[in-house]
Formats: sequence, C-alpha cells, structure tokens
Amino acid sequence: MGENNTEKKKHPLGFYVCNFTFMFERLAYYGAKPLLLLFLISVAAEGGLGIDNGQATVIAANLTAYTYLAPIFGGYICDRWLGARYAIPLGAVIMGIGYMIGWKAGSAGMVSFMVIVISIGTGFFKGNLSALQGRLYDDKSMLDSAFSIQYSFVNVGSFVGSLITGYLYLNTFKHGDILGFRQCFLVSAGFCFIAAVWFVANWRFLQGQGAKPFKYKTDVNGNIIGEESKKKDKDDSKKSEPLTLVEKRRVWAIILVAVFSIIFWLFYYQNELALTIYMTKYVDMNIGSFEIAPGWVNTTLNGLLCVALGGVMAAVWKKLAERPQGDLNMFQKVGLGFLFLGLAFGIIVLAEFTRGVGSAESNKVSVLWMVGFVLLLTIGEMCFSPLRNAFVSKYAPKKYLSLLMGVITMSTFCASKLSPYVQVIIEKLNIFPVIMGIFIMLVVCALIMFTTDKKLNRLVEGED
Repeated sequence: MGENNTEKKKHPLGFYVCNFTFMFERLAYYGAKPLLLLFLISVAAEGGLGIDNGQATVIAANLTAYTYLAPIFGGYICDRWLGARYAIPLGAVIMGIGYMIGWKAGSAGMVSFMVIVISIGTGFFKGNLSALQGRLYDDKSMLDSAFSIQYSFVNVGSFVGSLITGYLYLNTFKHGDILGFRQCFLVSAGFCFIAAVWFVANWRFLQGQGAKPFKYKTDVNGNIIGEESKKKDKDDSKKSEPLTLVEKRRVWAIILVAVFSIIFWLFYYQNELALTIYMTKYVDMNIGSFEIAPGWVNTTLNGLLCVALGGVMAAVWKKLAERPQGDLNMFQKVGLGFLFLGLAFGIIVLAEFTRGVGSAESNKVSVLWMVGFVLLLTIGEMCFSPLRNAFVSKYAPKKYLSLLMGVITMSTFCASKLSPYVQVIIEKLNIFPVIMGIFIMLVVCALIMFTTDKKLNRLVEGED
C-alpha cells in the first residue's frame, strides 16, 4: 500500500501529443515573427518590401495583437459549437495558409492579409489546445506541473524556430544580396501543416476529449456525460449574489494589474520592434566574420533564457516564501518586473553614450550590449508574465473569472496595438530621448509598486 501511495503520477500521453502540436506551431510562429519586420523594412534589392519604419512596425505589431485577441472568439466558438479536436487542426491549416500568403506577398496589403489569416487560425488553435490539455486531467493538482512543462515546449519552439530561420534567411536561402525571407515563411507554413497532421494522427490518445464542444463533459469515448450539470449551472446562476466588499476590492486590484500590464508590455514589445530597427542601424551584428541575425538576439536568446531561468526563478520564489516574513506579494513582484525591464533600457542608454549620442549610423556598438539588454528584459518577463494569470485565478470572484481573464488578455492586446507608435515617436525625436524616457518611466513605475505595495496588497487581503 505504501508503494501505491508514493507512486509517481504520470502525465497522460495526450498531454504530450498536445505539447508537440504546440511546439510545431511555435516553431512556425517564432520562425516567421522575427523576420516579418525585417522583411517589411528591407529594400527590394535585399528581398524586402521597402516599407517605411512607422507603417512596418504597425503591421508587425498587429501579428502579436490579433493573435492575442482572436483566441477569445475562437474559444467561444469551440465552447459552444465546434469540438477542440476539430478546431485545433483546422486552426493549424489556416495558419499554414497564412504563412503561404507571406511567401508570395508583394505589398503591405498582402502582408496585412497574411496577419489576419494567421490570427484567425490562432483563434481556433491556441486557447483551445490549452483547454483540451486541462480536460485530460482528473487530478487537478497536476495542472501547475503540466502547464510548466507546456511552457518549456513553447520556449523550445521559440528558440529552435527563430534559430533555424535566422540561419536560413542569411545563408541557405540567400541569393546574392537577396535575403531568404519568403522561403522562411514557407518553412513556417510547413511546420503548421506538420502540427495538423501530427495532432490528427494521434487523436486516439486524447481520452475522448474535444470530440464535443467544451460545454459538454465527455467520457474517454467522446460520449456526453453529466447532462444534468447544465441545468444545475443554470439554476446556480439564478442564485448569484452581489459581490462582497472583499471581492469588489479584488476586482479593482486585478484591473490595476491589467493597467500596469499595458505599460509593461508596451515597452517590452520594443524588443521586437524599435530595438530590431536599432540593431539594423546602430549595432555591429558580426562576431568576427560570423553575422548574427537580429532574431537570434531578441527571440532565440529570449527563448533560451526563459527555459534556463524557469527553474532558477522557481527556486528563488520558493526560497523567498520560506522566509519568516513569507514570499513577496504580487505587487512587489510586479515592481521587480518593471525594475529589470527599466534596467534593460538603461543598457541601451549606456550603449548610446558609448556609441556617441546622435552620431551617425556608421558608429556602431557591439551586439553584446543587446545580449545584456535581452538578459535583463527576460528576468523582468519572468518576474511578471507567469504571475498575472495565477493572480487572477487566485483572487477573481468565481462568476467573473473568465471575464477578468479576458481583461488581462485585452491589456496585452492594447499594449500590442500601441507598441508601434513608440517607433513613430523615435522617428520624430531620435532614439536617445525616447529610450531615456522609457528608462525613467519604468523605474518610476517600479518605485510606485515598491512604495505602495502594502496599501495595494490590502485590496486582496481578507476572507471571501
């Protein structure tokens, strides 16, 4: 009996089927995403479209923005009408078609169409895949471990996808001065089609889940069970009571975190936009005779650091939680996220002083400055990003859980839509004053969090 009680719990095979499906899709997404802005701003002689920086950053930012927004609608369709096992491969195929549009795109309009199609596919794919994974577990205590593993698969996809296409467009697919952007979009399409085929080929490991919309509970054969639960849920909703004072304060705390999320992600996404353009102009991207792709810095390195730092950050939080005063509260951790992101921009400020503020593009700094930037940015991300959903899950009133999760998602969408306008400001004012302004703003946000954390934390204290 003792052996049975201590037997190590195993994740179902279907969980790994979903993880590899997700990884193939992330190979596609992060294979294409770092190249999209470069494709737009590079001149035709280099295989690009030669679009001005402001318009290009808007289009590139839309890929991030709409892929955060679309799963809200895709999830609703899947909840109500379409089973996840059909929505997921359908989404993968639609995304593949989107990347193929990029392969043939000859104008900004065609690239925008590519972004729309990829976003529609993501809507059917992304959230529904995670929801399906959750349905594979009867023991909900395993979910934290499960989604930590999923996060590793996502970051492996980010690391490998951007690493592969970064090499391919600079070397294998390059012809003369023409860089191989287009062929890399075709490679991303191939990864999406592989994801669809892999998922469908392994349906039998999904324990019958996803065969029906998520509003139904199904057995291992996909048959609907527990029909009475719908009636019970409907009756329970009629008995809903007004929010308590504690619940109202917690709602305001979540809204406050969402507001700070907009600020954080607005400047975080400059890693993909303004700082990519900065690398093409002011950074020596060569180590010896070897050329470094910008995507290797802001995406490949970021993915690698996320994987490497995941265990480190978990150990840090655990160590802090063991102190007599306990763990840091959410608002202190948000403050740390802002502080490290601010220090990352401080690296660019120092790089500009080294290069010579306002000097010509011929004066370049070492790519190692950007490595330092991405390291600090990633630490800030690890302090902030994984905690938002956990915070909402812990403190949101149950009847508003989905709505408040949506508020967090919408904050990321808003940040993505606003992010290209930082480059518009840079075009008018030049890089140094804008980067200095961002550095100061982020440090001020960190100080606000650190000096008011006790008052803010009182918003979530107390019993329900």
